[in-house]
Amino acid sequence: MHAFPYIKTRIKVIQKEEIVLTPIEVAIEDMKKKTLELAVAVNQEPPDAKMLQMVLQGSVGATVNQGPLEVAQVFLAEIPADPKLYRHHNKLRLCFKEFIMRCGEAVEKNKRLITSDQREYQQELKKNYNKLKENLRPMIERKIPELYKPIFRIQSEKRNSFHRSSFRKCETQLSQGT
Repeated sequence: MHAFPYIKTRIKVIQKEEIVLTPIEVAIEDMKKKTLELAVAVNQEPPDAKMLQMVLQGSVGATVNQGPLEVAQVFLAEIPADPKLYRHHNKLRLCFKEFIMRCGEAVEKNKRLITSDQREYQQELKKNYNKLKENLRPMIERKIPELYKPIFRIQSEKRNSFHRSSFRKCETQLSQGT
C-alpha cells in the first residue's frame, strides 16, 4: 500500500471521510493553525528570520481581508444568542488569547534576529502588533457569564459541617480522651 501522491497515476480509494464544520469551527481551526505556525517559527533551531518575518507579517500585518482581526470581529464582536454556540465562542476567544501571546513572542524574537537595516521594519511590526492587540482586547476579555455559573446550587444550611452531630461526637471524644 502506498500513500498518495505516488508514482502510480491512480490509487484505489479505501476510505472516504467527510466532516462538516460550522463557520465558527472553521475559524477555530484556522486560528489554531496560525498559532501553531507562529510557535514553530519562534522555536525553530537554528532561527530563520525570513520565515519568522513571513509568518509574523501574515499574522499582525495582514492586509488581505484584515486577517485575524476580521475573524474576531465577525465571531467575537457579539455574544451569540444561541447557547449552543457559547462553547465555540469561548474556544475561539481562548485561541485568540494564545494567538496574541505568540505574536508578542514572535515580535520579540524578530527584534533579536534583525540587522540594523531592518529596524524600521521591526518598528512597523511592533506597531501593527500593538494595534491588533488593542483591537482584539475587548473581544478577548469579554466572557459569557452563563459559562461561569455553578452547575449545582449548594445550600449552605445543609452543608454547614460545624453543625453536624458526627463532628460534635468526634470533638467530645477527643476532649474526653485527653
